Amino acid sequence: MTDSLGFLITDISRLMRKRFDERARLIGVTRAQWRTLSMLKRHEGSNQGMLAELLEIEPITVGRMIDRLEEAGLVERRRDPADRRVWRIHLTEK
Repeated sequence: MTDSLGFLITDISRLMRKRFDERARLIGVTRAQWRTLSMLKRHEGSNQGMLAELLEIEPITVGRMIDRLEEAGLVERRRDPADRRVWRIHLTEK
């Protein structure tokens, strides 16, 4: 029974990811971008390093993701008032 239960959980997970990707595509984002936006909603004003840590991916990957989201008008970078070398990432109204 545990073998079939594991299979079912894996299959359900795959189908849910597939359905989510279809729905996300309708609004013009990928699953990774949606995950980044969701994390930003919970941690508004995070910097790139903090987001990378929260998402458990490399900072350079987050940087590229933020670039694409910024081009789409979904996020914006703002200077940190305490440290001008740091950029804080914020969601836009869009």
